[in-house]
Amino acid sequence: MEILVTIAYVFLVRLIFFDYKLISFNLFWKFVVFGLYTAAALTEVILLGQYGPYSKEMAVEAYVIQLAPEWGGIVKEVHVRGNQPLSKGDPIFTMDNSQWVDSLKQAKADYATARDEYDRVAKAGKTGAVSREEIISARNAMRSAQAEVAKNQYNVDHTVIVAPADGYAVNLQLRPGAFIRLKVPVVTFVATDQYYLVATVNQRAARWIDEGDEAEVALEIYPGQVFDAVVDEVIWASGGLQLQAGGAIPSLLSLKGSDEFALKLRLKHDDPAHPLHFGATGLAAIYTGMGPSVFKLLRQLEIRSESWLFYLYNPF
Repeated sequence: MEILVTIAYVFLVRLIFFDYKLISFNLFWKFVVFGLYTAAALTEVILLGQYGPYSKEMAVEAYVIQLAPEWGGIVKEVHVRGNQPLSKGDPIFTMDNSQWVDSLKQAKADYATARDEYDRVAKAGKTGAVSREEIISARNAMRSAQAEVAKNQYNVDHTVIVAPADGYAVNLQLRPGAFIRLKVPVVTFVATDQYYLVATVNQRAARWIDEGDEAEVALEIYPGQVFDAVVDEVIWASGGLQLQAGGAIPSLLSLKGSDEFALKLRLKHDDPAHPLHFGATGLAAIYTGMGPSVFKLLRQLEIRSESWLFYLYNPF
């Protein structure tokens, strides 16, 4: 955007002073022309960049859930397609549970036997025909058999892996007959019940940003549209400087600092005509309230101008 403004400014100067010669390009006007451009550049770099932060790196984020079976085995049926909208609780795939059904039947039979034995021993204990230890042993055997029923019933109930929220499965490679291992993720699920926006701003600007500050965002998939947003939080952390626990002293060369911090934003209003999509990118303007109101006006003009430029496709 800055390049376009510079080109437009140079073109205007050329029209006024050289092509149409409306004004003589004397020393005074030279100071005016270069002074205005210098003042505008300094305002952008020194003041506007801090008190009205602008991010050209913003993306729509969503919660991604890795789905894994409770136990390994053969996939019996896949109920969905990739990117198909799902509601919470909709089945995604079903495991072959024949072994657990058989185990459940046997566990229930064992539990019935253990329960009958406990009833017999408990009844005999009332007459003193059996010892207290025999009663305790029979009761423990019954409870153990009951726990085995519950375990197998849990496995049978979890034969079907369902959607944990509203959303869709992506990169779905699962097919009937595939063997999958215990608790190994096999489906990537993108939740659509909550989206949030992440933008990066310079550290010098981040210190002026507070939770609740107003913001505006423009998305490349919706050219010409600007959406009202609000700052949820500033993420005061940098992943490039995170140290891993270990016995070796980390090399300074492995530390990759950044001059930016991330912001978490959210839209003030849902717009059914312009839904958010995980991975969409765009721009964000933050209004900290610092400095004169003209700073906000300049940013509003800038983000709206760049939003209209999204109509142009740049292959480079």
